[in-house]
Amino acid sequence: MNSKLLNALFSAVFLLTVTTCTYSQTPDFSLVGFATENGGTTGGAGGTEVTVTTFAELKQYAETIDTKYIIKFSDTIKGSGSIANKDYVGSIKVASNKSIIGVGDKAFLDGVGFTIKNSKNIIIQNIKFSLISVAKAIPADSENIPRTYSKLGDEGRPQILVNEGDLISISQTSTNIWIDHCEFFEEDPYKQTNQDLYDGLVDVKDNSGFITISWCYFHDHHKCSLIGSSDKDLYSDRKITFHHNYYKTIQERVPLYRGGTAHFFNNYAYDIYGGIVNSRVGACIRVEKNYFEKCKNTVYSKNSKIVGSAERIDNKEIDCTSKEGYPADCIATIPYNYSTVLTNTTADVKSIVTTYAGVGKLTGN
Repeated sequence: MNSKLLNALFSAVFLLTVTTCTYSQTPDFSLVGFATENGGTTGGAGGTEVTVTTFAELKQYAETIDTKYIIKFSDTIKGSGSIANKDYVGSIKVASNKSIIGVGDKAFLDGVGFTIKNSKNIIIQNIKFSLISVAKAIPADSENIPRTYSKLGDEGRPQILVNEGDLISISQTSTNIWIDHCEFFEEDPYKQTNQDLYDGLVDVKDNSGFITISWCYFHDHHKCSLIGSSDKDLYSDRKITFHHNYYKTIQERVPLYRGGTAHFFNNYAYDIYGGIVNSRVGACIRVEKNYFEKCKNTVYSKNSKIVGSAERIDNKEIDCTSKEGYPADCIATIPYNYSTVLTNTTADVKSIVTTYAGVGKLTGN
């Protein structure tokens, strides 16, 4: 083999090796987005670190006011009481200045949800959430169970009332919240067809904002994220960043966004069969470098008299249909630098997100 051919072969192998190594590196999981604004989000940093194993312990530390805590757990935590005795409790009201962190890959809040009201500076990381066990424990033809189950609900259909049916509910004046590397799910919506049995996976209402939701896995549900409870629930500082999340087999609200500003980038959505980003009532959403596959109505505005708008940048759509059409254009005001975490090549988003989104993916955790 002559020297020129040998040098060319060596260069090609070297380039392939460098490219492969660069691609396989763990992404930057640092906090970016709107949770870095408004004074930033540090959770319980600088406070006492505690390890909990029971619902009572988690509730005690998470609900303690005016005290910084880094709360860790590594296994399944269920609510207290029982469905049969009609004394089940599965809601925790998270107070300000808390970090609640799952260790390893088995931290699971089974039948437990978080409510965040008038609280700020909270980090929730590496935890799996579901209310399936509550629904499965309700006896057939059960009558109402206070704070747990409604036979007719708001729309004449059965409804879980634990934590108001949400896995995480953020409301009133709650700000500076980071939800990262978590998993949220209920039941396959094609099989469990009551769209009201559970409410949202992560909902945000009232004067709440400066939130980042990153590297999370949302799946098997009807209504993913309601942002703004009605067309009158508007807030100018409702500012939320969604990035590198994996959405799979969900009907809609990914998210449904009323008013304010959002940044939705580098997310992968598969089999969202009702609609993904629904921008309503004057909202402006930057939808940037996302990968949408086998989805319906990727970016749209529907069901409000006042429409929303979107800034669409380099998104990839594979086998998608957009019956509702795209909303009006806008230019979203994004004040933070996110270049260090941005996946610049949209075609890479699918593999990166499916590899690194969800629990057990944090290095050193």
